Amino acid sequence: MTIAVIGLGTMGTPIVRRLRECGFNVVVWNRSPEKAEPFRAEGMPVAESPAAAAAGADIVMSSVLDDAALREISHGPEGILEGLGEAAVHCDTSTISPKSAREIRAAYGDAGERFMHAPVLGSKKQVATGELLIFAEGPAATLEAARPALEALGKRIWELREPGSAAALKLACNMMIAGMITTLSQSLVFARKHGLDPRVFLDVIQSSALAAPMYASKSRQILERDWSANFFVDNLIKDITLARQAAAEAGIDVPLLALQGQLFEAASAAGYGRDDYSAVYRVFEDMAGLGDEERPGREAE
Repeated sequence: MTIAVIGLGTMGTPIVRRLRECGFNVVVWNRSPEKAEPFRAEGMPVAESPAAAAAGADIVMSSVLDDAALREISHGPEGILEGLGEAAVHCDTSTISPKSAREIRAAYGDAGERFMHAPVLGSKKQVATGELLIFAEGPAATLEAARPALEALGKRIWELREPGSAAALKLACNMMIAGMITTLSQSLVFARKHGLDPRVFLDVIQSSALAAPMYASKSRQILERDWSANFFVDNLIKDITLARQAAAEAGIDVPLLALQGQLFEAASAAGYGRDDYSAVYRVFEDMAGLGDEERPGREAE
């Protein structure tokens, strides 16, 4: 089976590696050609366009930044729709708006081609071990066509039918991510301003009903002042914007998300946009007036 992977960023690159390890033939394409060169050096086919990558592929998997990028690679000039075979399926894993997911699925249907939206929860580590959580939206037959790739990448697949539902589910999860990291940051700074060792506070959290794997991993990253990113501040801002737009379209208020968006925008304005989203903690530090000498982990810097 041949799988084309479109987009070789944070998720696309490890997806290629995982699919190759699982025995699939893989062809790649990326808007910035230099990102494909390591794969070319390994003897992997590098297509000249999304259409060329799709030609002859059983499954096309895409992972791109936003709605506009997905539209461009799908039905822009030399897009996937131009090369997709009759029995093939385009499976997109990007985080996009429910509205765009519905529109793109409809466009493929009008063209007589198959599209499914399958955003994921997890990052590079989960891709490498095949432990992503996958929200697979589309007709049953379309999902079955994409299942070999999905099962190679994920440990659990939720099957959804309603157009736009997978996008909404992914945005709902990312809303939780924004809320959890801002809550952790606020509480951690509050504890420190009252003279508590942050490690004591975090030990209590992890020993209680408040414990969460995210709190464990992100608190460790914060204490080590390691802002290397699996998920950028700027990308979370994009997802917060999508969620707020989708909420407005549905006629609901998301007041907490609006405030969280301001905090992440402040982090980006401070120069942390390409840092891990946990860097929003530094905004809380600055608001609390914590200087470098008071920051945990400084001795390791």
